[in-house]
Amino acid sequence: MKYIILLLLSITVHAQSKPIVIKIDSIATTETEDNRRTFKLHYQITNISKKEISFVLDLKKIIPIGSGSLRPNPYYKVYENEMSLEVNGIFTGEKQVLNFKNEAEMNRYQDSITASIKNKTPEQWQQEKKEYFLNNIQKMQPNEVKHFDAVIVWDKNRYHRNGDIEYFIEEKEKHFIELHINLMVEELLLSFSEAEKNELLKDTILTKGWFTSNKIEINLGE
Repeated sequence: MKYIILLLLSITVHAQSKPIVIKIDSIATTETEDNRRTFKLHYQITNISKKEISFVLDLKKIIPIGSGSLRPNPYYKVYENEMSLEVNGIFTGEKQVLNFKNEAEMNRYQDSITASIKNKTPEQWQQEKKEYFLNNIQKMQPNEVKHFDAVIVWDKNRYHRNGDIEYFIEEKEKHFIELHINLMVEELLLSFSEAEKNELLKDTILTKGWFTSNKIEINLGE
């Protein structure tokens, strides 16, 4: 009995140490004119603790879970029945279409982008990293719930390959998606000096940890 009580206490403490809950509420599905399928995920993040928390998370888009564990975005993971599909190219983001009057205008635009990247000094790159870090610090009050949307697009390609492993998305099987957030601190500060770290953090204590949402069915049938 003593061991059971200690085990239950350990489970309770562990549960209470997780201050964040992430949940997918729904998925809205639409078909595009060019025969692609768009999924709009509605999800929420809740601070279930009794204190204000801060963490670094880039909420502009969600990315495949295998595309880089050091990127501070929400990740998505796709399943066929109970088996995870370990490929990154199933979904893309929304298309961004740029219209140009002619080829010369397009070339000038491309040249300006190339020159902008090429001409940046190391100090400018470092400043951009600082701004990115600061702009993606999220703050949540006790019991606060924040709602977000994310769009992913499927081109209906069913064959995918990851190294030597081949996947074929079966149209008659059920498919599910879940979200993950990996809240990091030290990993995101590796490129900064001690002085820069102090400048960025000041007195802020950032929440760390890995958090996983519920699974929800996603339509990858015909």
